Parts: sequence; structure tokens; C-alpha cells
Amino acid sequence: MTHSGRGIVWRAGEQPLEAWLEWVRECLIGDSRFTVIGEVRQEDQPYGRTLHSGIDAAALAEVFAEAGIEALYVSTTRGLELSSPTVDIIPVPDDPQLGPPLLWARATPSGRVRLAAPVLSPADLDRWLRQLSPLLPEPVPVREGSAEPFARPLATGLLCRPDRLMVCVDTLDTRVRPGNPSSVVELTTTADRLGQDAALLRHPCVLKEQPVPAVSELAAVLAGLESIWSAVPSQADSPFTRLGWWAGAKPLAPGSRIEVVRIEHGSARLRISRKGRFGIDATGPVGELAHWARPLLDPAVHDDAYAGLRRGLATWLEQLQKAVFGAAPVRWRVFGPPPGRLQPGPLDASALAQWLHTHFPRERVYVDSLSGDTIELGGLRADSTRVQIRASRRAV
Repeated sequence: MTHSGRGIVWRAGEQPLEAWLEWVRECLIGDSRFTVIGEVRQEDQPYGRTLHSGIDAAALAEVFAEAGIEALYVSTTRGLELSSPTVDIIPVPDDPQLGPPLLWARATPSGRVRLAAPVLSPADLDRWLRQLSPLLPEPVPVREGSAEPFARPLATGLLCRPDRLMVCVDTLDTRVRPGNPSSVVELTTTADRLGQDAALLRHPCVLKEQPVPAVSELAAVLAGLESIWSAVPSQADSPFTRLGWWAGAKPLAPGSRIEVVRIEHGSARLRISRKGRFGIDATGPVGELAHWARPLLDPAVHDDAYAGLRRGLATWLEQLQKAVFGAAPVRWRVFGPPPGRLQPGPLDASALAQWLHTHFPRERVYVDSLSGDTIELGGLRADSTRVQIRASRRAV
């Protein structure tokens, strides 16, 4: 496949504007024409007034040139349904917080690059990813995925922003009708890394929620992810493959299931959901799964503790520390206590247990999220304020 060197962002002086817009039309717009929307907002046109309709790339280039615009990008969305993704050409803002643009163009996509598609198997996903190549500096590597159907039909969508691309994979049934899609996983990356990062999605176990009734099943899922994401094959000393029988037999909470919910610039977020209980998120670099996901094999991470029992709470906090940090010194910090409740300084497990026992004696405390370097507890609210409690390694 031939690549022109163009991308989803245009800047004055890099290439002729008309040529870039013609490239956008060829890749994404097809036979559709552009509509230009201006900054004048009226009561019956709250999103701006249509200034031009049915114009081609040359006429649009003149509009942007007359407005003195020096940088543009292609913005795409999934749309309300699978069949209606959107394409806008928008000025790159000097400050992303400034709000909507004063002038932009819109068109209905019907070009050779499909922004959204049903994907029923890994082979379908591979084909869709490869056909994104004209938008990228380098083509997506060829990989012939299996034609075996996914456990549930899926659909893809591409979201373009000036500094990132997002590949969204959703359940197909929520994309064929208007409404919010049911997300399976989101991949956030950049144009120059999409070809490489797309490989992180190309396996069925990344795209499905899996039951994990016991620690051994959880370890098996994590071992599978490690083998897919690691630069080298899983080693014999992986914590996910050398789990003893006794440790593996320990049950998890009823209805426990694990899924990959997000991969963002090479960092993955896993979520363990439990029936009738809050879930646990674990986050870290995909190539270091053994470091940050290993604590999920410890039952203490899946337990909770009643703040009314100070000794039991202190014991549980110490077990959490050991599961995540080993023997390293740890300090806990409290963020956001409501007015009238003193925010303490750094605490050890015993002092935190005493503080929780004093201020939240009726609450149950659980792990909300963790990484290789932090633990964050959940379950604490007071006066409509969420109280965050976070542990990290203490400098020595």
C-alpha cells in the first residue's frame, strides 16, 4: 500500500491545503460534499449557522484560507448508529478548553476507509484494522486472524483527535440501534503507533469477559494476556503459571469476572466485577503485567473489611500492603475528608485503621483500584463527598 505522508492533522506550510482536503475526501468522504458551519448561533440553530453547503475540496480550501486558519484536523465519531459515523474538519485549537470551534466543515463519510464496521471474528477485526492504513504514517502489519466467531458479535469505530486515535470495540447489538454503545474495550494511541498497538487487541481473550470463580482461573486468564502482550514468551517463573494448588483453589467472590476495558498508550486497565459488589480495577504497562497484576492473585485484594473492627481492619490493610508492595515501607494518605474532619498526614496501616474506626465506624472498606505502585480504597463517602485513601511506597 502506498502512503502519501499525509495525516489527520494539517498545518500551514507542510503541504497545500487543497491537496490535503482532497486526500481526506478520497479516504473518508467519497462522493459526498462538504457543509461549512459558522460561529453565528441562532435560537433555531444552536450548533451554528450553515454558511456553505455542497462544496468541494477546492472551495472548502478557499473558505479556510480566507478565515486565516493555519491548522486543521479530521474529527470522527461512531455516530448514533453503526451506519452513521461522522466526519468533521475542525481547526486545531490553541487551547482545548476554549470550547467549540468558530468555523468547521462536516461531511457524510463514504470513502474507501470505513470508520465503523461489524466484526464477527478476529479475521474481520484484522481486515478492518488494515484498511485504516491510508490514514497512518505506516501500514498496519498484516496478520491473518482466526475466522472462528467471537463469543458475541462486535462492532468497531474509529475516533480521531489532533493528538490521539481511539479504536472502540463495542457489542454489535448496541450499535445497530440509536443510543449509547455497550463498550467492550477501547484502544487509545497515536497515528504513528496504531499499527503496533493494534496487535494488543488481536486476540479473542482481550475482547471478552471471562468468569473467574477461583484464583486458578484468574491466573490462567492473566497468563494468557501475558503471553499475548509480552515482548518475549511467558517464562517458567511467571507468577501466573507457578501458582500452587492450594493458592489456586481459593474461591473468589460469587460472580467474579475479568475483562480488559481499556488500553491507553501502552497501558492496560483490567476490571474484575463481582455480583452485588463493587469492582476492582488494575492498571499498568502491558509489557509489565506480572508486576502490577500479580496482586490480583492474593485473596486479600478481593476481600473487604469493616471499619468498626479496628484490629481486623488493621490486619487486612497490612495484608494488602504485603500483596502489592511486599516488604517495602508503605504510607497511606487521605484525600478529601469533609469539613470538620481533620485530614491526617501520612499514616501506617495501624494509624489508618484507627482513623477509619473513628470517622467511619459503620462503613465497609474495599480495594477500588491498584497498580504496581499504588492501592486506592473505596467505599467511603461523607456529606456527599468521596473520601479517597491511597497507599504508595514510602521513600527511605
